[in-house]
Parts: sequence; C-alpha cells; structure tokens
Amino acid sequence: MGRIIAIASGKGGVGKSCVTAAAGAGLAALGRKTLMVDMDLGLRNLDTLFGMETQVLNHIGDYIRGNASLDEVITPVEAHPGLFLLAAAQYLDPSEITKEALAELFGQLRERFDVVLADCPAGIGPIFEAVIQNADEGIAVTEPVVSAVRDADKVLHCMEDAGIKYRFIIVNKLRYQLMTRSVMMSPDEIGEVLGVSLLGIVPMDENVIICSNSGKSLIGSGTPAGKAFERIASRMTGRAVPVPRLKRGRKGLFR
Repeated sequence: MGRIIAIASGKGGVGKSCVTAAAGAGLAALGRKTLMVDMDLGLRNLDTLFGMETQVLNHIGDYIRGNASLDEVITPVEAHPGLFLLAAAQYLDPSEITKEALAELFGQLRERFDVVLADCPAGIGPIFEAVIQNADEGIAVTEPVVSAVRDADKVLHCMEDAGIKYRFIIVNKLRYQLMTRSVMMSPDEIGEVLGVSLLGIVPMDENVIICSNSGKSLIGSGTPAGKAFERIASRMTGRAVPVPRLKRGRKGLFR
C-alpha cells in the first residue's frame, strides 16, 4: 500500500507547489512510483511547473463527475520516468468534491503508487481538511518569517487533530546572510517553535524561478536548491541524510 503525504502551508506564496514538484521528481529518480495530486482547485499550477499545459487533457473534476476513468485523468511526466500527475480542475466548485469521494479516490491511488503527494491549497479550508483525513504523513512548508511560521503552526495542529502522527516542516527560501545577521529566523529556531522534525532546508535560489518558468526540474540541475530537494527526497525514502547545520555569524563591533 502506498503512502499519502499531504503537503500544505498556512500562508500562500511560500513555494508549496514547487516543493511538491521537486520532491515528486526526486522520489521518482530514487525509484519510487510517485503521483502528484494538485488539490488547488480553481488555480492549477503543477502542470505548468513541468511544462505540461498542453499535455493534460483531463483533471480531477472529470473523475469526480464520472466523465473519465482514473487512468484517463492521470498523466505521466515524460521527463521523469515513474512520476505522474493528477491535475486540478480550474473550473470546479470545491463543494463537488465530497469527503467520501476523496476517500474513495485516495484509497484507489494507494493501490497504484508507492507515494502520493497531495498538494493542498494554502490555508485550512474544507479541501485541506478533507485531504488530511486521508493522509499518513504531513509536511508543512514555511518561509523563515514570523507570519508564515505562525500559519504553519496552525496547519500542523490541524494535521495532528486529524490523526497524522508523522509531521514535518520544510523551510523554504532561506537567506543565509539575513539569518547570520539575526534578521531572519533560523531553521533550528523554527523547529523549536513548531515542535516537529525538520525535513529539509531550501535556500533562496534564482534557479527556482528559471526552472519553473522553463518547465524544467530542479532535480539533477546541480543548483543549490536542486541539491537541497535531492536531500529531502532521500530523507522521504527513509535514508539518513544529515540536514546541513547552519550557524549564525558571531556578533562583533559592527553587528
């Protein structure tokens, strides 16, 4: 049986979909048959991150409405063998996706895939709540700023209330220079505040924008963010890959 992993964030714009895309590509590269489910109804971003806008013919709404089979709504990501996408519907009322329908869907996906990454919409709305009811693990993506960390704390509490035992955080868009100047929170401080394990740290990297706009994956790119996501994917398979330890600069006369 496959694992259902909910990837969520309390605050929008922290890079949750980029994390889902990179983690999915990384897991597939490690031999895990992986499905990314875009649950951000009305928006739909995962297909664009892989340059698949013209390849996705059906979406989750087609399956929920009974207009397409599960095989017809799942699209292989050709550039990454073993990686698949179930796209969100840009024109679908979230009320059409009931908890019962979603439970049935995830039950079928468990039997087909090693890992299912559910890219939740930002916030703690009904779709997020329905997804975490079916998840085995939860990942909260946050930036090292107070507002994002506070919102991630709420997301993690909701996951805990839903019975998700294994919960983690990924700190995205870390600026090392700001952290060393004590302007930005460090990943260790965030972990202590949220009280869950740190799955990974992703530095601020312009290559994330370059790859996203060109439909290319960060995995195998050799970039700082790409290497960070490769480590995260390895940890998600159970490998003991150390998280790089970051230290603040020592305060001196001019700090």
